Amino acid sequence: MNSNDIANLEKLLPLADKYGLAYIIALILLLIFLVLLRSIVKGNLVPRELLERAEEDRDRLQNILDKERSDFMAPTLEVLQRLKIDHTANGATAGSTQEEDRRG
Repeated sequence: MNSNDIANLEKLLPLADKYGLAYIIALILLLIFLVLLRSIVKGNLVPRELLERAEEDRDRLQNILDKERSDFMAPTLEVLQRLKIDHTANGATAGSTQEEDRRG
């Protein structure tokens, strides 16, 4: 240990004596966590090229899932469209019947 480390340690030991060692360690760990979080946000911890590649993969997979979802939901949408067309066609011919149904 060099003299600078010893001087820092001499400053920390009275605090550990006064407040307790657990609080001092928790404070040091919190500072380390904040430094790591800041590095992640700035992009220093994860190389930018890896991040961009991961985002491209995510977007590509999301497009695949969207296509599969639309293919899966197409029959349901067709049924709903037919029901809507049938409902509007029945509404044009029997408008008074619908009003009576609404009243109960």
